[in-house]
Amino acid sequence: MKNRSFERTETFQDEILCFYINQDEAPCFLSCVIVIIFMSLLVRFLRRGGQSRRLHPEGNLEVVLLGTGTPLPNKTRACASTLVLAGAKSFLIDTGRGFLNNFASTGMADVTAVFFTHYHSDHFGEFGEFMVTRTLWGASEPLTVIGPPGAKKTITNLLDAYSLDNSYRKAHHGSKWSEKGMAVDIQEHIPGVVYDEGGVTVSMFTVDHDPASPAVGYRFTYKNRVVVISGDTKKVQAMVEMADGADILVHDVASARIVDLIQGFLDPRWGEIARDVLRYHALTHEVAEIARDAKVKKLVLTHFTPAFFSNRLLGAFFTRGMHKIFKGKIIVGRDKMRVSS
Repeated sequence: MKNRSFERTETFQDEILCFYINQDEAPCFLSCVIVIIFMSLLVRFLRRGGQSRRLHPEGNLEVVLLGTGTPLPNKTRACASTLVLAGAKSFLIDTGRGFLNNFASTGMADVTAVFFTHYHSDHFGEFGEFMVTRTLWGASEPLTVIGPPGAKKTITNLLDAYSLDNSYRKAHHGSKWSEKGMAVDIQEHIPGVVYDEGGVTVSMFTVDHDPASPAVGYRFTYKNRVVVISGDTKKVQAMVEMADGADILVHDVASARIVDLIQGFLDPRWGEIARDVLRYHALTHEVAEIARDAKVKKLVLTHFTPAFFSNRLLGAFFTRGMHKIFKGKIIVGRDKMRVSS
């Protein structure tokens, strides 16, 4: 193969192509193609923060499930996290382990604010990594964090663990690394309206996840549409009241039937833990009753206990009997699922 030269290369990919074609080995062309594809994907990933997806200001209220599992590792379900989109604004509710890869798949680089429902680790465990990632992707302003009392202690202590990492990156990258991007504006609230800007109103309400207390849910209102996020809770009347007429209710759910079925395969300690978990999560029939009584349009199930691998057959088994109680649409949530109001 004769050497070929180019007078000018227009792109980085062209430079790679020029380099490989100038090698005197026939197999180089295949290598060239592979490298071009690899580099294109790599550049696309690295530039994601600078080319963050722009939300349409006229968009409606939507939900993206970023974590539908439990604290136990699951290949198909990250720990608890939900993204609510309201026009040009975006809100994360909880940031459990594994959610960040799912968030990255949305094409977004940052959010308007983060809301926490309570302070079990599977609801905030990846917040520190989210802060690092948003800063790498160009965030240069503090992030608003809203939650019930306990937010300041939890988030401040969590970010303290990143203080050395933050200093290393500042020393290495200089002005290209924004320490403000790693900063947070933590707002602790009691139930009531906790956010009201740009046509988006968010109300916090108390739920029951004792001994994890306080624990709260959130009601988002935008353009006469309503989305309610339950957080983790037993069946409470407040959920019926706050979800009244909601377009979407995203609710945690536990199956006593499945826990009973697996008892024989668990050692006594695990069996007791599984039964304990049922005591502070709403059961399948209870969630259906809430949706029925609140007359919601769509019921989206998340935080499955026990968490099963995403599968239609398993989903149908998990929700067995719920349709007899709630006649509306029941959606078995899975990671990266998007639901419009």
